[in-house]
Amino acid sequence: MRRSFQFYSLCMLVVVALLGIHLGAPSPAQAQTCAVVHVVRPGENLFRIGLAYGFSWTVLQSYNGLLNPNHIRVGQRICIPPHAVAPPVVVLPPVVVPPTVYFPPPGVIPAITFNTRSARIGDTIVISGVRFPGNATVDIFIAPRTPGVPSVYPSLASGTASVNPDGTFVTNFTIPATVGGVPLTGSSFSILVRARGSGYYAFNFVNAR
Repeated sequence: MRRSFQFYSLCMLVVVALLGIHLGAPSPAQAQTCAVVHVVRPGENLFRIGLAYGFSWTVLQSYNGLLNPNHIRVGQRICIPPHAVAPPVVVLPPVVVPPTVYFPPPGVIPAITFNTRSARIGDTIVISGVRFPGNATVDIFIAPRTPGVPSVYPSLASGTASVNPDGTFVTNFTIPATVGGVPLTGSSFSILVRARGSGYYAFNFVNAR
């Protein structure tokens, strides 16, 4: 009889202890009251998760029944209370890749061509350039051409053009009637295109008609 009483008393003590543990632990939040279920990612802790949703870490600890707020694991599901503030969406700016800007290597010189081999005063021709410094502005000069004699260009340009990043350009150019106040005459005209700053240039000629 005494042994039975001791066994009964021991069982009661175990039951009371288990009840005490259960009652002393905070009750976990019920799934239906979760506004969001957050899955813990590497590097996160309760403090950072609370900041993302606008709650103190202590609120999340109590709401989720966590005995130790410092012990959460990757993949663990954290219940976020209703009326939570959604974590801000980080919008990354687009990555802008600057174009490669061409610059003539040593020994490489620019060149220009025309869409015609002859033109008269007032005609508009198309000048195409290659191998100029990229993104540069070029000045266009014109002067009478005498075969075998270097052309003397005026100090003022008769036109300008913008070079593409790859060192090319295409522009329209109208043959002027005068250059520096002097009538443009002769059997052919020499056209010089020179880049500002770097001094890279090219020239070619067009016959007068």
